Amino acid sequence: MRLAPSKFSMAAVLLVMFTSVVVGQEEVPPPWARFEPEGAGFSVLMPGKPQETITKRPNYTLYTYAITFGRGTYVATYSDYTPEAKLDPNTALIKNRDKFNKSFDAKLLSSREITIDGHSGIEFTSESPAANLKSQLFLIGNRMYQTATMIFKDADQTPGVERFFSSFKFTTTTK
Repeated sequence: MRLAPSKFSMAAVLLVMFTSVVVGQEEVPPPWARFEPEGAGFSVLMPGKPQETITKRPNYTLYTYAITFGRGTYVATYSDYTPEAKLDPNTALIKNRDKFNKSFDAKLLSSREITIDGHSGIEFTSESPAANLKSQLFLIGNRMYQTATMIFKDADQTPGVERFFSSFKFTTTTK
């Protein structure tokens, strides 16, 4: 009679161990939080705290906020162009889209005009040899905004990508 309880106990221990191993392997959703860099004029939800990079060029300064989560990278940027830079809204967005794709050796799959908070821009999807790309670009005065995701082809992070883009908002009127 003592065998039955010990078999039951061993089965219970194995079940608990198996459950903890399976639970330990599950990917815990990231702590998504609103990110609003001071003076940037936008806010966006990101899956953690992004790393900031500032790149100065003769005609502009680029502020980049990026975080890699899982098999994807989420990026929000803005570029302040010098007053001497004359940006044509009709061509600047397309030129930046094409330059972005070229930098990733990506093929443009779709592109459309969009409006967020009364500001017109473009949204496009592209495909590089390694990743699926999605981006939005806006030009307000001499400030270019860009949000982008790069998700490796072997991963599906659709809910995170949708959450990221749908959360982007302009917070102030900029130049």
